[in-house]
Amino acid sequence: MGVEFGILGEVSAWTDGRPINLGPARQRCVLAALLVDANHPVSLDQLTDRVWGDAPPQRAAGTLHSYLSRLRSVLSPAVLSSSGSIHRSAAGYLLRVREEAVDLHRFRALLARARASDDGEAARLYGVALGLWRGEPFADLDTPWLAALRHTLQTEHLSARLDHHDVQLRLGRHAELLPELTVLADRHPLDERLVGQLILALYRNGRQAEALDRYERTRRRLADELGADPGPDLRRLHLRMLGAETTLTPRPAPVPRQLPPPPPSFAGRSRELATLDRTMAAPGNTVVISAIGGTGGVGKTWLALHWAHGNLPRFPDGQLYVNLRGFDPSDAPMPPETAVRGFLDALGVDAAAVPVGLEAQAALYRSLVAGKRMLIVLDNARDTDQVTPLLPGSPSCAVLVTSRRQLPGLITGHGARPIPLDAFDPEEARQAITRLLGEERVRAEPDAVADLLDRCGGLPLALGIVAARARMRPGFPLAVLAGQLREDSSRLDLLDAGEQTASLRAVFSWSYRALTPPAARLFRLLGSAFGTDLGGAAAASLAGVTGGEVRALLGELVRAHLVTENVADRFTMHDLLRAYAAEQPLPTTPAWADSAALDGPGSPSDQRRAATCRLLDHYLHTAHAAALIINRSRQPLTLDEPQPGTSPEHPADHDQAMEWFATEHPALMAAVRHAADAGLGTRAWQIGWTLSDYLDRQGRWLDLLAAHSAALAVTRRQADRFGEAQSHAGASRALIRLGRLDDARAYLERAIALFTELGDRDGRTRAHLGLGFVHQKQDRPRAALDQFHQALALHREAGNEAGAALFLNSIGYQLVLLGEYEEAIPYCQEALDLHAKLSYRHGQASAGDSLAYAYHHLGRFAEAAELYRRSIGLFQEVGDRWHEADTTVHLGEMYDAAGDRAAALDTFRRALELLEQLNHPDADRLRARLAG
Repeated sequence: MGVEFGILGEVSAWTDGRPINLGPARQRCVLAALLVDANHPVSLDQLTDRVWGDAPPQRAAGTLHSYLSRLRSVLSPAVLSSSGSIHRSAAGYLLRVREEAVDLHRFRALLARARASDDGEAARLYGVALGLWRGEPFADLDTPWLAALRHTLQTEHLSARLDHHDVQLRLGRHAELLPELTVLADRHPLDERLVGQLILALYRNGRQAEALDRYERTRRRLADELGADPGPDLRRLHLRMLGAETTLTPRPAPVPRQLPPPPPSFAGRSRELATLDRTMAAPGNTVVISAIGGTGGVGKTWLALHWAHGNLPRFPDGQLYVNLRGFDPSDAPMPPETAVRGFLDALGVDAAAVPVGLEAQAALYRSLVAGKRMLIVLDNARDTDQVTPLLPGSPSCAVLVTSRRQLPGLITGHGARPIPLDAFDPEEARQAITRLLGEERVRAEPDAVADLLDRCGGLPLALGIVAARARMRPGFPLAVLAGQLREDSSRLDLLDAGEQTASLRAVFSWSYRALTPPAARLFRLLGSAFGTDLGGAAAASLAGVTGGEVRALLGELVRAHLVTENVADRFTMHDLLRAYAAEQPLPTTPAWADSAALDGPGSPSDQRRAATCRLLDHYLHTAHAAALIINRSRQPLTLDEPQPGTSPEHPADHDQAMEWFATEHPALMAAVRHAADAGLGTRAWQIGWTLSDYLDRQGRWLDLLAAHSAALAVTRRQADRFGEAQSHAGASRALIRLGRLDDARAYLERAIALFTELGDRDGRTRAHLGLGFVHQKQDRPRAALDQFHQALALHREAGNEAGAALFLNSIGYQLVLLGEYEEAIPYCQEALDLHAKLSYRHGQASAGDSLAYAYHHLGRFAEAAELYRRSIGLFQEVGDRWHEADTTVHLGEMYDAAGDRAAALDTFRRALELLEQLNHPDADRLRARLAG
């Protein structure tokens, strides 16, 4: 999921419901200026005018660049795609974002749809649109441009409210509308359209005298203040009131109360309940179809009933309920005509008056509920066709649908709001088991309870089954039951209360049996996949099918709620479902069978191993391509051809490569562990090699160490000397960052010995570089220079310009540390020129920082500042947070040396924030420096 932006109130941004710190007021003002014209370029001059008006600072362009760089930094961790990113073009700066992710643009789009819809749909859309307003636009900011725009938007808001009032009055909602109209008309007493709406609402509520008095007071005020009479619309309304026109009163009807009893031990679900509250409570949003979906046993029906019983006053005209038996193991799904007939009975229709045929019965049902404020709960629906005849045509009714499938037809065709239901989070799970077992028993065995919660994976059905077993034997220690559940192989057996409706296997099988054979095969293979989630392309490689084929299969599994698509093209599976999938047998196929057969040749274990090898090769080959893009100085590995059926991805550029690593980082870590555990040593160290630059730049040094340590263990066992050398070198990189310099030195010396023995010049040069950094940090500058010069000579001998540039910069920076600033400049400048020639942004940033450091110590502060700022921006662009922090410290030191103490402190604070985010040991030193 991308970022959501708000400007109809305080300028804000959220990701997954969590707010993003957007920085100081001017920085938020820059973001607001881009959001108003989202997906369109805003020139530097326009930005300056919008942010400062007629009084910009002297270095407005530089300040704007700083704000834009910081905005990129705070937005980039939350952005999983190009949506929400800031780009620069010849025409200016552009914020690329989904229009519906910005509340202003979503507001305007909803108004356009409402004005083109019938009254029922329009009322809903106006309510959603107006519900986006959180207060005064840009409430926390004040510039001339924003003030003018704020006035324009407030005018739009009032116009939308009046349009909404007209629709509500046509729908007979005058009683509910009266309080709002009274307040608003007092605020705008000369707005004739608004006053006319209030007068009509008063009249329809039987308050004719007040309506006539309001007209007379408005007429006198218009004459006194404007010298004008009321307009023709208001005069016409006055004449109609004098003619005593009235509205018809609907005759009384039966009030059905069909809801089953509320769940006795409901716990958790605060987020989903809040979503239901917001969806149902928006002004005018009286038509809401909320499809509550989720896998078997996740608590869909309980959520629907709990919310319904807690909101009965909202539906004074009654509640209708039906269990459609969409996935009942012992009965067929209920036909829609049976459900409609039951509703007609509940609404008091005489049996003799019920027409023949589903279409006529559904029309009668819609007529009977029209204009009523009713809740209709359609539980356990099989598909959209089963639900559609049961939907009311009136905007005054609300509908809750539960299903194991997503029912996309209901969402796209009827505007349903999907609420996917996942397992409990840890706190909700604890609340649930406490309610089921009692506070005393839970408090008596906290460790056992924690183990039970972990083993049940937050699935409400699993928790209920475990609690039922425990309640049947009140003296039975919970620790014994928890111990039994530790055996994964028998976990599904133990989570079985002996009845089909309380058995996980039975519940899961209801959805599994409904799958097509290809989708069932993918489901079984997903039980063997590693990592917490899976991208669509990786799933295609796992199954050995094309991307188009896997999308269709995953769509079927998502609709069946056997897997969950939490964000676009990312799929995950509940642990207990994974266990169920893994135990489903793959058919045994003879080795001579057609290789295109559905499950392929070989035994079930061979098939699963082939599938996981395809998945490993998918990650390895994609990560290798991405690694070479983000660090052009690396020499490619010689990889084996991927397994047949593998479909690696191909990142197009640096940003796509970094984005892919950010998304797949957990899966890649799991891939290394899986390969090492399975004895696939070559794949283990090669995947670790591909991860090195990304993990280093992101400050994930413990992950970097863990990946290479796992690879090192398996390569040692298998006597793979080349893999061992690579793993030693990779692990040393993490050890240097973590300050474990003696360990790093030992690893590097071992790597150099192995690379020398193997004749691997590139590996040896990189190990020399690492050893040089160790010497540098251990205050052995001449030893460091010696290592860097050795590595430079090796790269120049091989004609490797990218590698030579890397070591030229290392030599230059070491000379700076030695105080030999003039001598350092040629090395740094040559490195910068080479990296620029190769268009290697990370190398330019590193060399620019080194060159700036030399200028800084020579007192050439203006040149140093320009280079530092450019390097910081480049490090932000390539996602290297550690070097961004380090260069920011250098910039602060330069300000301090130049006598600008305020700028120095501000810069040090920005650097400290970055270092604290990375949990880097340098944060303590910088914090002490700021305190002093």
